Amino acid sequence: MDSEWILAEKLPVDDADPKALLGKWANVAEDMALVPALNVRMRVEAGHFVVEVSPELYDVFRSA
Repeated sequence: MDSEWILAEKLPVDDADPKALLGKWANVAEDMALVPALNVRMRVEAGHFVVEVSPELYDVFRSA
């Protein structure tokens, strides 16, 4: 299932507020009637915050 996640945003750790970044994408999920905890995740990789979204969120966001 991990391979199904889609990169939504990637920002350097030094240039981003992780709480605000995750909150932004959680709000997008909520606006599209999706549960943020199931459709948005964030991790740190090689000095970057990486936000990934589920295929469902990506499809809705892309067609909006």
